[in-house]
Order: sequence, then C-alpha cells, then structure tokens
Amino acid sequence: MTHYYPAYLNITGRRAVVIGGGEVAERKTVQLVASGADVTLVSPDATPGLERLASEGRVRWIRRPYAPGDLAGAWLAIAATDDADLHRSIHAEAERERTLLNVVDVTELCGFIAPSIVQRGPVTVAISTGGASPALARKLRELMGGDQNPVHYDHDAFCRCIEWADAADALAEVRAELRAQDRNAPPEAWQEAMDEELLELVRVGKSSEARQRLRAALLADLES
Repeated sequence: MTHYYPAYLNITGRRAVVIGGGEVAERKTVQLVASGADVTLVSPDATPGLERLASEGRVRWIRRPYAPGDLAGAWLAIAATDDADLHRSIHAEAERERTLLNVVDVTELCGFIAPSIVQRGPVTVAISTGGASPALARKLRELMGGDQNPVHYDHDAFCRCIEWADAADALAEVRAELRAQDRNAPPEAWQEAMDEELLELVRVGKSSEARQRLRAALLADLES
C-alpha cells in the first residue's frame, strides 16, 4: 500500500487544469477556485454550475475533449472522466510535465489523492485512508462533522473534537499577544490550559473571558 505524505498546498495563482465536465469535476473545480487557483476546464460539455463559473470568468473553459499539451505549464491537474484510456494518456503527460495529478477513483494513476474534509471556521481537518477505503474516510468525516451528520447516525457517537475550532480565534489572539511580548508558553502548557471550561466560555459567546482565562493560565505557567 502506498504511504502518502500529508500536506496542504498553497495553489493561489497557480495553473490548475480540470478535465471533465460532470458533477465530480464541478465539485473539484469549485474547491480549486475557492483556494485561489487559476483554473482551466477542458471538456466539450459541462454542468450548469461549471457553465456559470465560466460565464462569470472564474474559470477558463476549453470546450473540447482533452488533447496532448493541455497540461503544459499546469502545476496541478484533476481528471474526472469515465474513460480509462484517456486517464492513462493524461497520466503520461502529467509525468512528462511534472504536474501533480489526481485521477478520480483511480489511485494508481494519482500523484496525489484528495482527502475527505471537515471544515469549521478557520480549521480544516483532512481525513485519508490512503485510498484504501473512501467509505471509511467519509464515515469518519461524518462522525466528526457535528451538525453536518446524517440523521441516521447515533448522535452520541459523534466526535465533538471539531468544536475546538470555535476557539481558534481566541487561541490565535492570545498566542499573538504572548509572541509580541517575546513570551512563548511550552506546548504542554497550552494543552493543559485548553480545558472544557475554556471551550464552554467560547460556546456561550464569552470570548473575552475565554481569552482572559487562557492568558492567565499560560502566564502562570511561564512565571512558575
């Protein structure tokens, strides 16, 4: 089994090519646009959503099938068609061009795989099984995703750890304050300070009190 190196990519302004015009291609394109990529869509037809993105100038749409040379200069590419022979041709060009390629649901042709994502505010959690079981990745995403979970799941089984995402702003502000004073609390102190009482203050909208509690705990550790 392939062992993947996990990473978050900065693709702002980088050329990305999506080959295919169906629902999967639309979902991938929307994610790329949201991440700031310079997206080119290659497909003779497209979903209404993709057509709208093209009409708004948010993607460039080349209205024809893939042709060799379409990946020239591309930093990243996604192939989302149902043509196995076409996928192999795209993979061969990606290898020549040294373009990161994801072929949807064909792990052996991928230079990277897309994880299942849970997002809450500024926090993004990526879940991957290395391509072994997309169903398991989705199951874990749904268990972690809180209110996004389907109604047929037992809510008592949910992983509530994503709720800590709501504390991200308070944590970042206190960290910035301490760094401005050239004071750096050790990782263990942060973990000890991040208790359920702190999270509850955030939950009920008492962010100022949460910051004060966090600040006091960290300073006490530094001064001990």
